[in-house]
Amino acid sequence: MPTAADNPPAVVLGGGIAGLAAARLLTRHYARVVVLERDTRPDAAAPDSAYAGWVRHGVPQFRHSHAFLARLRLVLLAHLPEVLERLRSLGVREFGLAELAPPGVTLAPEAGDEEVVLLACRRATFEWALRECVRARPGVELREGVSVAGLSVVARDGRRPSVSGVRLTDGSVIPAAVVVDATGRRSRAPTWLAAIGAPPPRERCADTGMYYYTRFYRLRRKRALRGTTGLVAGDLGWVKVAIFPGDNGSFSISVGAPVADASLGGLTDPARFEAFVQAFPAVAPWRARGVSVPIDGPATPVLVMGKLRNRLRRFVDREGPLVANFIAIGDAAYHSNPVYGRGATSAIVQAALLDEALGRHPGDLRAAACFLDRESERELRPFWEAAVAGDRWALGETPSPKVTDPLAWLALMAEQAFGWFFDVGVLPASRVDPVIFRALMRIFNMLEPPERLFTDPGLLLRALPVLARVLRGDGPPPLFPVVAREAALSRLERAGARE
Repeated sequence: MPTAADNPPAVVLGGGIAGLAAARLLTRHYARVVVLERDTRPDAAAPDSAYAGWVRHGVPQFRHSHAFLARLRLVLLAHLPEVLERLRSLGVREFGLAELAPPGVTLAPEAGDEEVVLLACRRATFEWALRECVRARPGVELREGVSVAGLSVVARDGRRPSVSGVRLTDGSVIPAAVVVDATGRRSRAPTWLAAIGAPPPRERCADTGMYYYTRFYRLRRKRALRGTTGLVAGDLGWVKVAIFPGDNGSFSISVGAPVADASLGGLTDPARFEAFVQAFPAVAPWRARGVSVPIDGPATPVLVMGKLRNRLRRFVDREGPLVANFIAIGDAAYHSNPVYGRGATSAIVQAALLDEALGRHPGDLRAAACFLDRESERELRPFWEAAVAGDRWALGETPSPKVTDPLAWLALMAEQAFGWFFDVGVLPASRVDPVIFRALMRIFNMLEPPERLFTDPGLLLRALPVLARVLRGDGPPPLFPVVAREAALSRLERAGARE
C-alpha cells in the first residue's frame, strides 16, 4: 500500500501572493500541496481585520501601495476565477479603460478594450481573499510560523543535485516531489543551492535609487472625488507622487524620493508627510477637510521602504535546471522597482506559467523547469529590462568612460535617446491622442511588450506633432501639475518648525 513517503507533496516556500497562487494551481498536478510560511497570520473574518492584525515581517511591502494590473485580472479570470469573484463580493472596484482616459480624450470602443481593467485593491485584501480560497481547496495544507533552513537532496553520483525535501530550522525534514521558492525578494535560494553543491543562479542587479513612503486613508463617503480618474501620478524628476485607489473606500498616497536627497528624509513624520503631499494640486483635494481621514486615525504611520534593487535570477542554464525538482517564481526570480507596480502581476503570471509547464510536461520536472524559464524570459524579462532602463534614465546616468565596447556604448546612447523621446513626445501625446493612450495603457498593464513603443512606426509618427509642440513650448498641459522642489520643501520645513 503506498505511503506518504512514496507520494511526497509539492512544497511551496512562502505564503504570499506568489506562493498561494502557485499552491492553488499545483493542486491540478499533485494530490497534496504543503505551503510553508514564516509569518503567522491569525484567522481574520474580513480584509479590514487582516489589514489591521497581520504582521508580515517577510513582506515589507504589505502595507505599501499596490497596483493590480489588467494582466493579473485576466489570469484570475482564466485560472483563479473564485479569487476574482471573492474580490468582487468584497466591493473591489474594477477600473475600465474609459475611466482611466485623460480629460478630453474620447475612446471609441475597440476589440480588446475589455481586457484593460485594473483592480483597485489593498495588498491585504488581495492576500486575504487568495488565502481564503486556497484554504478551502482540498489537498492544500497551510503551515504558518515555519522557518526553512535549507534543502535536502538525494545522492548525486557526480551529477547536479536533486532536491528531495526541505529542512526546517527545528531539524525536521519535509519530503517533497518539487520545491517552489516563492519567498520573495529576500529569498535565500543562492545560499541554499551553494550548501548542496549546485551551481549559483545567474544574477543581474541594478539599484533603483529610491526610497518609498506610503500612508493609507479612507474616503469619508467611500467614493472617489468627482472629476478624477483612476490614475493620479506624477514624476517630476526630483520626486514621484501617486495615489492608489483601494477597496472599501480606501486609498494610499506614495512618495518616491531619491536616496541621495536628504531633504526628503523627514517624510516618515505624519505631519511633515501631510504638509508635503498637500503641496501638489493633484493630491491636495484628496486630503481636503471632510474628504478623507488617515485609515487608522491620526496615529496612522508613514511607512518607508528602501534598499530596493532590480534583481533577476535564473535557475536554468544551457545544461538545464541548476538543481532538479527546484523552481523559483515571483520576486525570488524577477524583482523590479515597485514604482512600476508589476510585482503582484508578475507573480501571478509566473504561477500560471508553472501550471502550464506542468500540464505540458507531466512527470518531467526538468522539461517543465526549462519551459517555465523560457516563457518567463519571453513574458517578463522585457518588463524587467524596461524597469532598469527607466531607473537609469530617472537617475540621469550617462554612458560611463569605462564602457569601451562600441556596441554597448551605442545601445546605452539609444536608451538615453528613447528615454528623452518618451518623456517629451510619447507621454505628452498620450494626453491628447487616444491611439497612443490606448497603446500605453496596454503596455503599462503588461498586455503588450514595452518594445512596441519603439518598434511601432504608427505610434512614433503620431507622437511627432506633439513632440514639435512641446519643443515650441505649447505642448499639452500635464495631468499632474508641476510643483517646484523649493516650494514643496518649504512646506516640509514649516511643518518641522511647528513641531
